[in-house]
Amino acid sequence: MADLTTAQAAAVLAALGFDNARRDVVAAVTGFQRGWNLGAALDVDGVVGPHTSDALRTSLARHQQGLPTMSAHFSFVEFRCNDGGRFPECQRIWVLRDHVRRLEAYRAHVGTPVRIVSGCRCKRHNAEVGGASSSQHLFGSASDIQALVSLAERRQLRLFAGLGFQRSTGKVVHVDSRDRSGHNTTGGTPTAPTEWQYAT
Repeated sequence: MADLTTAQAAAVLAALGFDNARRDVVAAVTGFQRGWNLGAALDVDGVVGPHTSDALRTSLARHQQGLPTMSAHFSFVEFRCNDGGRFPECQRIWVLRDHVRRLEAYRAHVGTPVRIVSGCRCKRHNAEVGGASSSQHLFGSASDIQALVSLAERRQLRLFAGLGFQRSTGKVVHVDSRDRSGHNTTGGTPTAPTEWQYAT
């Protein structure tokens, strides 16, 4: 099957939640390639070659069937920056494949859907919400999630290198893969994660 044209790729990406696809198709393709988990890893080069074309067709077919588009249980749109598209430099979705794989392993452990509250954040949106200047959300390696398990339970899983929990409940509401982001200033690892608490 022929490779998708740039226009075709942009249309597919838009359907998958990349609302920047028509103004910056290379950024959208790159974001898609970084997170795709429905087959072998894609080269992250922004080029719509044969493997990326096939992956885009697979994700679109799943979208049309109402199935997750990025991995077995997660869709790209769930990780889109919550700036609402207000900042033209925002690349919208750039979550790391390894982080998604860990989220899948976590979901398998808890046996229930995991709601993503916040995924990727561009610099301006991160500043708006009071995120740390080195927030892992900037690098596509963090997710704020619904509180499902305690810190002790999450620690035992040895999946994430950063764990943020609510003081009031002791439940984890932030997980990250800083050991995969290239910006691991705290040295956190899945076996010795960086941990902190939120006031609420």
